[in-house]
Amino acid sequence: MKIAVIGAGAMGQLFGARFIAAGEDVVFFDVMDQTIDALNNDGIELIIDGESTHVEAKAAKSADYTEPVDFVLFFTKGFHTPGAIAGAKHLFHENTIALTLQNGIGNGELLLETFGEDNTLAGVTDYSADRAGANAITSSSYGSIAMGDLVADGVNSDAAVQIHELLTRAGFNAELFDNVNIPIWEKLILNTVLNTIGGATGLTLAETNESEPGHRLFEAVLAEALAVAEARQVPVRADVIREHIDTVFAKAGSHKTSMTQDVEAGRRTEIDAIGGAVAKAGLEAGVPTPVLSTLADVVRARTLPRG
Repeated sequence: MKIAVIGAGAMGQLFGARFIAAGEDVVFFDVMDQTIDALNNDGIELIIDGESTHVEAKAAKSADYTEPVDFVLFFTKGFHTPGAIAGAKHLFHENTIALTLQNGIGNGELLLETFGEDNTLAGVTDYSADRAGANAITSSSYGSIAMGDLVADGVNSDAAVQIHELLTRAGFNAELFDNVNIPIWEKLILNTVLNTIGGATGLTLAETNESEPGHRLFEAVLAEALAVAEARQVPVRADVIREHIDTVFAKAGSHKTSMTQDVEAGRRTEIDAIGGAVAKAGLEAGVPTPVLSTLADVVRARTLPRG
C-alpha cells in the first residue's frame, strides 16, 4: 500500500515511522523545507518506551510529487486541511482512502467532499509524540485509536476494516466504532474544556482545576458542551469524559495546553475547530453557550494580528 502522511510534525512522523517499520511504502508531505530535508537525509529515530528504531524516510512537497497514493492520513492543523487536500488532489485516485485523526470537528466533512462516503474515515487518538532532537521522536506504547466510517450505517466499510488492520499491523491499539462520532465528540469536549480555558486565561491545567475561578469555568464549559452534544443526539459518556479530564489534571498539572502555547507564541490557534465549533453547533441547535462563546472570543482576541 502506498501511504501518504500529510503533515510531518511529531504525530505524523510517529505514525509514518511505524508504518515504515511494518514494511509499508510511506511518503511524508510537508510545507517546510527544513522538515523535508531532515526526513530525506536523516530518516526518523523512533524511541518508544526507551527503545530506539531507525527508519529511512521519503518526504516532499505535495506539488513536487506525482505517484498516486492508496491511503492518506491527515495530521495538519485543522485550518490547513483545505489547502492540504487541494495541494495533493492530483495524487488521489477513485479508491484512495483518507483518514483524519486531527483535533476538533469539520475535517472529516472536508475529506468527504473529495473521497466520498465509502473511503472517508475519521477518528481520534491519545498517543503521544514529542521531538527529541532534529530527527528523533519519542512516544509510548500507551495510547489508543478510535476510528470508523465518517458516515456510519451500522456496518464497517471495507476501507475501515482495511485501515484498522493496517494500524494494528503497525503496532497501534486501534478500535473500530460503528458510530465514531461518540469518541470524536468525547475528545472534542475534553479539548474544548481544557484548550479554550487555557487559551483564554493562560492557566496551567492544575491552575484550571485547583483555583476557584478556573474550576468554575471548567464546570460551566463542560456543562455547556455536554448540552450541545445531547442536542445533536451524540450519546457521549459524561463519566468517561470526566475521567479523562481528571487523568489529564493528575498527570500533566504543570502543563499548558497546545492552544495556550499557541496564544502565548502569537501563533494561529485551532479555536474554530474546537471550542468555537462546539459553540457554533450550540447556536445551530438552539443551545446557549455563553461561557464557552465568550472564552472562544477571548482566544480570538488574544491572537488578533498586531501592527
